[in-house]
Amino acid sequence: MKSAVFTLLLTVGLASSAAAQKQDRHAELPGIGDPPAARVEEMTRQMSNSLHLNEAQYIRLRAVNHIKLARMDEISWQYKDDVAQQRAKLGELEAQYEDECSRILTPSQLSIYRAEQHQDTVPATPDPQEGGLG
Repeated sequence: MKSAVFTLLLTVGLASSAAAQKQDRHAELPGIGDPPAARVEEMTRQMSNSLHLNEAQYIRLRAVNHIKLARMDEISWQYKDDVAQQRAKLGELEAQYEDECSRILTPSQLSIYRAEQHQDTVPATPDPQEGGLG
């Protein structure tokens, strides 16, 4: 009887110690965890509006967006001191994301998505005739 009680107390002690260490680890790594649901929903809703997704595509894309945002936060945290490595990892993540999108979206939706991405990445060239000194 004494050994059973001792074993139970030892198990409870170890479990609480492990839980405390896990909480400390999450406190040290704030970038790891789930992205806010509102952020995932907003990103997916914007894509749904511009790409005219059906319900199945919306559900699959929401899951992929959740993974992408969580991984982006993780990469930003892990490589915060090494900007070159961070950019490389984010580039790999973006390539994986586009592969997943190509499995979900139709060819016409994919071309619209890529056109929107191209608009976002290419800065507008300033008009030399506008603004400036005269």
